[in-house]
Amino acid sequence: MTSRRPPAQTRPVVTASALLVVLVLSLLSACGVSSQGTATRIEPENVPFGLLDDDTTTTAVEAGRTTSVYLLSEDRLVPVTRSVDDDAALDDLLTQVITGPTEVEQSLGITTAVPAGTLASVDTSRGIAEVDLTSSFGDIRSGEQILALGQIVYTLTGQPGIGGVRFTVEGKEVKVPLSEGSPNDDPLSRDDFEAIAPT
Repeated sequence: MTSRRPPAQTRPVVTASALLVVLVLSLLSACGVSSQGTATRIEPENVPFGLLDDDTTTTAVEAGRTTSVYLLSEDRLVPVTRSVDDDAALDDLLTQVITGPTEVEQSLGITTAVPAGTLASVDTSRGIAEVDLTSSFGDIRSGEQILALGQIVYTLTGQPGIGGVRFTVEGKEVKVPLSEGSPNDDPLSRDDFEAIAPT
């Protein structure tokens, strides 16, 4: 009687391509990439870093220019630098004069003699700035008035094309007291304030 040898167990044949598939899947799962075949919706509140925002991101670049306005150090005019818009008007510059010194400038003893509510308007005509003051300008002490007028004249004549400043009060022409005491109704220039000119 011939004995039969039991059939040898068939072993699965592992091909190189199968090994590659297993390796790729394990790498993907290790990297956190899902191997699922369909897309999964992410709720908007779970999207990080504001990626759904419609706002355009821009880098802010400050436009403008620097100019000098004139404040006071004791009884003398002193120029300080201010940043203004490229198209800043003369009344914008006088607003800086009224606003006065920064905290640092205050600590250095810098002040302003032009209070709020004393300037009504500023216009220009043929190279002359025409400044209309309110009646409250008359409430300033006479010595302070000369300092305030000097601040205005120096600030405005520092701008291109402005050679002098004419003052009115409530639209009416007035004679302005100068530093030596004489009144003047002509346009004022820096020469009229030599006694308080910057040192």
